[in-house]
Amino acid sequence: MGNPVRDKYISYKTNPENDDKSDSYFCTLHGLSLDELREMKSTDPTLSRDILKARRENYAKRMNKIDEALFKAAESGDTKAADLLYRRFDSWNPKIVEETNNYYNFADMVKGIQKAKIIKRPM
Repeated sequence: MGNPVRDKYISYKTNPENDDKSDSYFCTLHGLSLDELREMKSTDPTLSRDILKARRENYAKRMNKIDEALFKAAESGDTKAADLLYRRFDSWNPKIVEETNNYYNFADMVKGIQKAKIIKRPM
């Protein structure tokens, strides 16, 4: 069985509503002293890692909505959204594009692609 104070602290730290609240607020809520909390934190080497893991799990669901909005914006021609998508999912580096294609920036590259689509090619 886990440590109930540890579990409550992880829950507290992973709730975005508590981002602006201090550890002393947590202690007041749960009847602890700051020294007791500091002791728990200093003797638990995996606490920070477990908090980070729980926060990432909470945000992963919300990130999907952001990714969907980013895709929609990029598909409608928003070059900044397209730039972010390439950076996020493909570790895209604009310097490599400049060196290999002589494009000076991503917006120019997208305009070139859009222009190429406008020109109808014979089949």
